[in-house]
Amino acid sequence: SDSERMEGVLQQSPLSLTPALNEKDADVVVLNTCSIRDHAESKLYDRLGPLSNQKQKGKQQAIVVAGCVAQQEGEELMRRIPEIDVVMGPQYIPRMSDLLTSVLSGTSHQVVATDPTLLTEDLAQPVRNHAVRAWVNVLYGCNEHCTYCVVPYTRGVEQSRSMESILSECQDLARRGYREVTLLGQNVDAYGRDLIPQKRTFADLLIFLNQHLLGSGLERIRYVTSHPRYFSPRVVDAVANLELVCECFHVPFQSGDDDVLKYMRRGYTFDSYMRIIDR
Repeated sequence: SDSERMEGVLQQSPLSLTPALNEKDADVVVLNTCSIRDHAESKLYDRLGPLSNQKQKGKQQAIVVAGCVAQQEGEELMRRIPEIDVVMGPQYIPRMSDLLTSVLSGTSHQVVATDPTLLTEDLAQPVRNHAVRAWVNVLYGCNEHCTYCVVPYTRGVEQSRSMESILSECQDLARRGYREVTLLGQNVDAYGRDLIPQKRTFADLLIFLNQHLLGSGLERIRYVTSHPRYFSPRVVDAVANLELVCECFHVPFQSGDDDVLKYMRRGYTFDSYMRIIDR
């Protein structure tokens, strides 16, 4: 989803960038990173080596490192690989065109954009990689701080999109012939608890989308990933009763041992998880 958003921002920016047939012909190379997997940083530096060597030999090519490793490493990336032009965390995707323009125009020599920031709606359309299914972000960031997970430190605090903006994106997808959307959030069922002045719930969002998308041409609504702490009976009822919401539950099961779950800081127990299953 992040890669689709970045491609849309760049293609629809004043820079008018288009995909290159291969890396050697590209004016801008974007490395979108994930820090969940082991050795993510090592893989990134291995990838940056040849690009850095090409720039040292005089190749005119902008290098952008984006995503979670960029957020995690920040200025350290610039220190180790000074040929990098832009380092930006996931929350800066809507501003990507401005960051890159400031470097290419000479306004800035290099840019590191990793400070916490309030998210803004993307003005550019994501470049979708499928003609029938589409990803739709509903919640960015995470507030959980599980002991084994880096996500809160790389993707920021939870920030929910408004139900109206989510609906607008889904309606546009329906008009363009898409038949299925998958709602995305690190803990998607925690949606809405940060909204002010009126808090919402994930069940509210499902009901709202189903109500307004019936007859639009959209046939299926899916979602990932749920957190057992926030999985409510209203979500179960919504999945059971709403015409467009697929009868599918994605509820990670890390352990059946309460002590392990406590050490992981997961916020639920074996019994509370099984109550979800029984429901």
